Amino acid sequence: MFARLLRLGVTAVAVAAATIMAVAPAGAAPATTANENVVKVTSANHAQVMEISKTKLVVLDFGATWCGPCRQMKPVIERLAAEYNGRFLLGEVDVDTSRDLASKYRIQYLPTLVPVRNGAELTGSRHVGYRGEAALRSWINAQLAKG
Repeated sequence: MFARLLRLGVTAVAVAAATIMAVAPAGAAPATTANENVVKVTSANHAQVMEISKTKLVVLDFGATWCGPCRQMKPVIERLAAEYNGRFLLGEVDVDTSRDLASKYRIQYLPTLVPVRNGAELTGSRHVGYRGEAALRSWINAQLAKG
């Protein structure tokens, strides 16, 4: 029994070490996904994503893997990011791994979409919850129309 617990402990340490080693250094480029218009945002690349917001709309998508509405919205908003062909960058923020960013943006509900231009949130423009593709498309169009 002790040997089994010891093996589990060693495995847990190895997994933790591998996870720590996989974390990008502070100057790392944004971690893109298969869709070039979608990027995983962490504190390590947040400043670079804010630089991108100086040239185009960035939509920060605050969510979590355990959040049902987040899981429903994720494939839809990723498809829309591809469909809009670079008119906006979708920045996915996992609130469990990037608590600092969730705190910085005062996220209270999931999912929450925060539009950013020129390094600043567009005030009064958050989209909270998931109400279907039509509502999401309408909200994205409204953000793009703001210039």
